[in-house]
Amino acid sequence: MTVRSPLVQITETAIDPREVEKAVWSTADGAMVTFSGVVRDHDHGRDVLDIEYSAHPTAQDVLERLCDEVATEHTSPDLEKGGPLDPRRSVRIGAVHRVGVLPVGEVAVVVVAVAPHRAEAFAACSELIERLKRGVPIWKRQRFTDGVSEWVGVGDC
Repeated sequence: MTVRSPLVQITETAIDPREVEKAVWSTADGAMVTFSGVVRDHDHGRDVLDIEYSAHPTAQDVLERLCDEVATEHTSPDLEKGGPLDPRRSVRIGAVHRVGVLPVGEVAVVVVAVAPHRAEAFAACSELIERLKRGVPIWKRQRFTDGVSEWVGVGDC
């Protein structure tokens, strides 16, 4: 059984973390962990003006696959019934990433992980944001207040 993620999206519009939480949480969940990545005003000692995020057309599909994988990996099996995943012990993850030009203070990414217990929710949220940064084809161009810009995360593209 694979755990399906209730909300995975690449968007050009502002992200409200509470809306992502509402889409993911259910009454079976005793824990909800939310990570919001926000554009900060500095990087490596330089003042940041804004960040432009760009996504490959496959970015949403890759993000959805990663969310489903992480949720499935962190969902406990039903040991009393021989080992299949137990929906009552299910971890679910929602993830929304923004594209476009974002000024300092704007939310760029939100990851929400819910589970019956906190350990699984914390672990899944942390794992998903790390896999997102490594594996989802989203790149950013930072513009600095001195007029210089640089691409970050373009790897071998």
